[in-house]
Amino acid sequence: MDKQNQHKSICRQRKEREKQQRIQSILDAARTVFASKGYLKSTMDEIAMAAEITKPTIYLYFKSKDDLILSLILPLIAEIRVHLKKLEKNLNSGKIQDGRDLVLGIFHAYYNAYESSPETFRVLQLFQQKDLLGDFKPEIRSALDEKGRNNVILCRSMLTQGMEMGLLKKVDVYALADIIWGLVVGVVQLEDCKNDEENNHKLKIGTLGLAQQLITEALTRLE
Repeated sequence: MDKQNQHKSICRQRKEREKQQRIQSILDAARTVFASKGYLKSTMDEIAMAAEITKPTIYLYFKSKDDLILSLILPLIAEIRVHLKKLEKNLNSGKIQDGRDLVLGIFHAYYNAYESSPETFRVLQLFQQKDLLGDFKPEIRSALDEKGRNNVILCRSMLTQGMEMGLLKKVDVYALADIIWGLVVGVVQLEDCKNDEENNHKLKIGTLGLAQQLITEALTRLE
């Protein structure tokens, strides 16, 4: 490559880095604003101010506030799926021989997603509020519903497999999957209200630990 083309390549790489940095700064600002004010009360002006850019600049990368929240939540849902797929692989390969490990693995898949990005997890909690769903465009709501549903289906599938293998007591798998997810979401939300993040999440860890213990003991006491 001659010097002129090399220089152009370097400039293109720099511009791409700057673009990605700008996109990330917008997403970081949106995550903070959504988590603190809620989706409905948040404005693009506030997000632009938090990102220290102009509002028209946001629209160069994101079409709308819906587009922003989609860009935030989908990676989190994908991360949960990665953890669940690893657990499924271990279950299918025979590495999981204990019902306790299966249930704890599902709990951890959900909580690890919270740990990796607490503010994004809070945004996901906002999305699940019934009154909020109608404010999303149908295509946005459909995309989030589909991805989230796929994770739920995977979770149910593993729990069903665990029951068929004799690792878990046979119960309503639909209810059980909802209970596990609901416990994680509910405990995170409850303890956040107590400023648990400032306490290194001790309340969340303790409460979820007890929930995991109660659930696993109930499910693994096979008759």
